[in-house]
Amino acid sequence: MTKINLGKIAYIISILILPLILNAKVILQAPDTFYKNDVINFKIIVTGTDIKMPDIKSIDGNVVQSTGTSRHTTIINGTRTYQFVQAYAMIGKKDIKMPSFDILVDKKVIKTKAKIIKMLKVQKTKSDLYDLKISVDKKDVYVGEAIEFVLKFRYKKDLDIVNLDYQKPSFENFWVKELKPQQSQNNYTQYTEQEIKYLLFPQKAGNIKLDPVKIGVTTMQNGYKGGFYLSSPTQTTPVYSNELHLNVKPLPNDTSLIGDFKIDATVDKSVVDEGDAISYKLYIEGRGNIDDLDEVNIEIANTTIYDNPSKKEYNLKNNIYGGKYSKIYSIVATENFTIPSIKIKYFDKKTASVKTIKTKAYKIKVNKKTIKENKLEVSTIEKDEVSNSIQKFEVIQTTDNEKIIFFFVGLLCGMMLIGIYFLYKLKVTKNEDIPLLISAKKADTPNELFKLLLVYINIDEELDKIIYKLEKTSLSEYKTEKKTIIKKIKELITKGVKLDR
Repeated sequence: MTKINLGKIAYIISILILPLILNAKVILQAPDTFYKNDVINFKIIVTGTDIKMPDIKSIDGNVVQSTGTSRHTTIINGTRTYQFVQAYAMIGKKDIKMPSFDILVDKKVIKTKAKIIKMLKVQKTKSDLYDLKISVDKKDVYVGEAIEFVLKFRYKKDLDIVNLDYQKPSFENFWVKELKPQQSQNNYTQYTEQEIKYLLFPQKAGNIKLDPVKIGVTTMQNGYKGGFYLSSPTQTTPVYSNELHLNVKPLPNDTSLIGDFKIDATVDKSVVDEGDAISYKLYIEGRGNIDDLDEVNIEIANTTIYDNPSKKEYNLKNNIYGGKYSKIYSIVATENFTIPSIKIKYFDKKTASVKTIKTKAYKIKVNKKTIKENKLEVSTIEKDEVSNSIQKFEVIQTTDNEKIIFFFVGLLCGMMLIGIYFLYKLKVTKNEDIPLLISAKKADTPNELFKLLLVYINIDEELDKIIYKLEKTSLSEYKTEKKTIIKKIKELITKGVKLDR
């Protein structure tokens, strides 16, 4: 019987295989398939002594990111070679054509093999351990109509789950609001259930598909619940839901709202003095896509309208989405004017018709300011009366000494008054030259003065209260508030407070 020499066989095999390994200087490692929106990891492995890798930013329209590099050194028969590994990642949404990459190895260009990575159709995961399902409360809807989207995940209570990798679904062509998630555990079943709800508002008509949702379930591997391991081995299983199809119908032309709405408006007075402002308040509320309501602006000839920001509130009532829209306008005019009726159109799904709601028009009377005329009148006092009044005064004689004393006393008083006047004038002029005072006096509206003084918050508590009060000050009250603010600024300047920001 021939004796087998294992050492000799190993030597022969190494001679035959080693050249093949050394010749494989460039290898592309990439998967053959993937599911939509999965992360695709691939590597380029290069062996040589002088290596230059390509700069890969995108592949077939997909953004590519570098996820790490490694380098290994091998010495065979005194020859040193390097193995360089570059890892990449990208997210796939369709079949990916990977081109051939040029890599410079030891001053030679070596190409990788081109490859096509196929995207597989996602199938709902069927398992006794877990279940993922998506549903909607209706499938035939209109553009802008609220749809309740529910994601329900169920898993066995005794499943040793370490982590749930969940990413919010990508709802293209939808406006989305996320609702509060819920978790329930029924003692009479062997499953724990979790729910996440969204409100979807389709923004495009047509047959729209909602792709399956994926959750990565990371669990402890069987048999590794203790021992001497630094970290327990785990495994991640992708769990997929079903897919959904919606039929989204367009709204009638010139209509963006769907639901049931009402509108109202009020004015604080119907008669106003010239130069004073009236407050006009607009209210719109109802159930439906009130988020799609455009800003309501009004235009009235020969008036000045100050547009305050609108206020929007949203809520759910009886599981139906809706809310309130309110806006306040300040209107100043010099003559009578009419606030026009504001009209809003919406589509009523119950009657399948377009409805129009509107406010009533308001006629406002403006009282003109009366200007008092001052006429120059000639005095009618008779000459005799003047003579008689002059005759009543007696002529008082003064001595020379008294004249000298009166002169010096008068001179001294005059010099004191002149000095006091110049000191006061210097102080007033100094204060009046402060840029803040100049700008404050030029501010024509409460909002303009508020923006000017906003940077001086926290300098003085009393000044802070006055500044914040400006936000709610009407034009009719503004003149008085402006005087108060200027007076307060002067007091702070007199006290030495620096107001030169």
